[in-house]
Amino acid sequence: MHAPPSDGWEPVDIGESDTSVYRRGNTFAKCCDPSGVADLAAERDRITWLAGTGLPGATVVDWLESPSGACLVTSAVPGVPGDTLPPASHDRAMRSLGVVLRALHSLSDCPFERPLAEVIASAADVVRRGAVNPAYLTDEWRRLQPSELLDQVVSERPYIESVLDPVVCHGDACLPNVFFDPDTLEVTGLIDLGRLGIADRYSDLALTTIQLHDEWSADPAPFHKAYGVPDPDPRRLYFFRLLDPLTWG
Repeated sequence: MHAPPSDGWEPVDIGESDTSVYRRGNTFAKCCDPSGVADLAAERDRITWLAGTGLPGATVVDWLESPSGACLVTSAVPGVPGDTLPPASHDRAMRSLGVVLRALHSLSDCPFERPLAEVIASAADVVRRGAVNPAYLTDEWRRLQPSELLDQVVSERPYIESVLDPVVCHGDACLPNVFFDPDTLEVTGLIDLGRLGIADRYSDLALTTIQLHDEWSADPAPFHKAYGVPDPDPRRLYFFRLLDPLTWG
């Protein structure tokens, strides 16, 4: 299902997934072909779960499924995505983001999981298929073969497992997936929840930290302080920063 079955939807060019996204008024529709139905249904269930926690985000408006695929209709989150905020707002927005991410990580009774073993297995599959997107890699990492990057992940796995700290994680906590009120700079919602689940808190902290550096050229110290980890473990940040780009493909 490459488009919603009703009229009035305008295509939107956002995100990196294989789905097609449309907007009509205050709703979004994300559509997929049959191969993507399971993933889209999983995202639907995560949106529904998070909406029930009181944290800001979208709500599920409708779910349409047919032999040609599926379409998930959600409410639009107010505000603007974090990657569009002007530099003068970055310090305050980082503090808001730290508070909200900590609140997310403090939730309980989450029925979804992303065990480290499964994430590493997914990365190994992407590497084996030659599907790693070099655009997600740093210049330094592009000088190496993806298999060599995976070797680094595997060699660090025992240390990471020895300090594993599982919480409810967003799973793709990058700035385009966090919306802010452009005036108050409070977080108005978290979107793209397809990877939400129990995982090590550093899987979120690592991605957010590098995004603040890459997208905003910002010192992430205000974010770390507001989150409650003013001196994060650089070894764990590096591990999850390296693992993430190996899982998309």
